[in-house]
Amino acid sequence: MFWTVSVFERVFGCLLVSFLFTFSVSVVAQAAGDGSAGNTVAWSESRLDTNSNLFGQPSRNPHLADSYNNQGHWNDAATDSTLIAVPRGHFKLTPDSFDILPNETLGIPFYASEVQGADVRYFWTGFQLVKLHKTKGGYREIHRVGINAELDNYRTVSADERLRQAQDIELLLARGDESALARYLTDQPNRLISAVEDQVSKGVLYSLFAKDDVFIAANARGLLRIEQEDPDDPNSFMKPPYQVRLPDTLFDDHRAALHTFFPTDTVFGLGMSFSGVLVINTVSGRLISLNPNTFEVLDSLLLDNDEVISNSFATSPELGGRAIYVASNKAMYRFLVNADGKFIDDPSQGAWRATYAAGRRLPYGKISDGTGATPTLMGFDQEEDELVVITDGSDRMRLMAFWRNEIPETAVPVQGEHTRVAGIYDVDFGWPIAQSEQSVVTAGPYAFVVSSVPQSQAEPLPARGAYLRGLLMGVTREPVMGLAMYRWEPESQAWKEQWVRSDVGSLATVPMLSIPTRQVIINGYFKNRLGEAYHLGFDLDSGDVVMSIATGLNPLFNGTFTGLKCDPDGNLWYSMMFGLVTLHTDQMTRVANPDPRALR
Repeated sequence: MFWTVSVFERVFGCLLVSFLFTFSVSVVAQAAGDGSAGNTVAWSESRLDTNSNLFGQPSRNPHLADSYNNQGHWNDAATDSTLIAVPRGHFKLTPDSFDILPNETLGIPFYASEVQGADVRYFWTGFQLVKLHKTKGGYREIHRVGINAELDNYRTVSADERLRQAQDIELLLARGDESALARYLTDQPNRLISAVEDQVSKGVLYSLFAKDDVFIAANARGLLRIEQEDPDDPNSFMKPPYQVRLPDTLFDDHRAALHTFFPTDTVFGLGMSFSGVLVINTVSGRLISLNPNTFEVLDSLLLDNDEVISNSFATSPELGGRAIYVASNKAMYRFLVNADGKFIDDPSQGAWRATYAAGRRLPYGKISDGTGATPTLMGFDQEEDELVVITDGSDRMRLMAFWRNEIPETAVPVQGEHTRVAGIYDVDFGWPIAQSEQSVVTAGPYAFVVSSVPQSQAEPLPARGAYLRGLLMGVTREPVMGLAMYRWEPESQAWKEQWVRSDVGSLATVPMLSIPTRQVIINGYFKNRLGEAYHLGFDLDSGDVVMSIATGLNPLFNGTFTGLKCDPDGNLWYSMMFGLVTLHTDQMTRVANPDPRALR
């Protein structure tokens, strides 16, 4: 069976993990670029008014780090949106316009903290957590701790070796020789051909950044915790990892294998309730509460009806900080988790369950039937409707909104749906399959969705390995096309289609939304333009491309398996297939808008 990139994006959900370079200084890599002349738009014109149209924001979880980046989906509501302004404009990379910290194999989780005025960054390298200081001159390593991956025939590579691998791979991509690339990945000492699968089995899948800069992560059936020796000292070393393996009795391999493409059960989501309890979920449909300091199991709850979970969950300060929102393959839930870890599913105390269309189990591209989305919360101001949104399991997915709290007296029931369903909209890109393993990105009334499941099963790759597929997507294999923006209209209690783009496709990268500059950003391609990768920002209202960064074939900027984020200065900052990268648009060449719409 060949796993698709879109599936593996969700296999990591929050953002996987990795990076490890053996030198203590950052490396400035070389990017492809011909230095073509840019336009003359002033830099200041690329920014919009950062004080206007700022929507209501989710509450900060007091048990997590006080940081703009403390979990995979940006916040507990899983909105994937930020108040940081990412500048508009159209750019092309230059050799001095980015920083990169090479990883050792594949890595995703990365976090930031300000300690005594110092900009402290953390990057999980695949098998190590590295602590760094970020300055205008780059990165300075403070400390690193790691785990023993116990992988056969694995050797850590240096930063220089990793960058040479990227250069070699770029040449192979330019040739379009899938078999040669597969052989190259297979021959590498850091097991690149199985880099993704190695993270699933031995590395870190889900993680979060807790109070006092504590790194908490889950992999397979275990948990790990890395603390600071002195959380008030930006130069403090980290303590050795504390690791536990969860009891096998909490997992159900048969149930997971029967209803998903996974042969065995595993942890598939991780979060912190506002009541201070660590919660994880398994593929087989079990919620588990734990003490976040000791990992003592406090309680567990197994969903009925053989339901499974192929995503993570959202948390909220509602109901005294006890609310968590979980989507199985058949129903949307709100549970409560008390401060002692006990799960509550009693409707009289505020819990609820609402069924939705599970659809069919596709033979490719999705983990199971039902939704592939982590629930996303909408509505944080008194004037906004309080909703939780997902996409359902229909062949042409439907954007679904559920009332989070008390159903308004003015609510209009949706015919044939559960009474808690507030509104539904059919997503249509013009072809039979419009399905996704991506979460819905939200800000205020806006909800953004991408298609990530192809119309038919792709031709098999020359070798098994999601890393290979991730490199080929957009080069020899066209990404799945389809992006759409919708807007919730509280007066009519219905979704309104804002725009649809069937001519653009996203890699298996979680998008982000910059609220001040009113753009949603993806890592993707235009239709029929293989080998021309971009970071693209789309205007929330029109769908026009208002920001672009041309990266070409260079695999250093392939964000597959991760999620796009930015630093406080508005620079795109994310982990990708070769390390942790920062893109400085103020040092790039300005170019014309590549959007086909702009050329008409």
